[in-house]
Amino acid sequence: MMRIESVELIYYELLQMKQCKSRSDFSRNWLGREESYFRNLQAKNLKPSIEVQVNLAARLRDLGMSFTRCEYPILHDVGQTYLRLYGELLDALLTGAQSDAVKLDCGEGELIQ
Repeated sequence: MMRIESVELIYYELLQMKQCKSRSDFSRNWLGREESYFRNLQAKNLKPSIEVQVNLAARLRDLGMSFTRCEYPILHDVGQTYLRLYGELLDALLTGAQSDAVKLDCGEGELIQ
């Protein structure tokens, strides 16, 4: 299952790009949660909910699609980065879901393909 590290990497990349200002800002504006959500995950070494991960992926995709249509090169580049992060997060989500399905199904002696 995807761990906080994947979302944490996205946070640090967005922070470096100046697309978020703080963990509180990231929680509110990117994860769609209360200010303390991301800090609490980090402090307790917990993974974000699937809903939060899907919402983050959707936000990255939507903004990425919009920005890559922009005529300004800097916004186009930001959009490309959003789409790359979206792809990485989506891959992690799908890999985690596959892994969970195999773990569940192995208890019954079958492999889901």
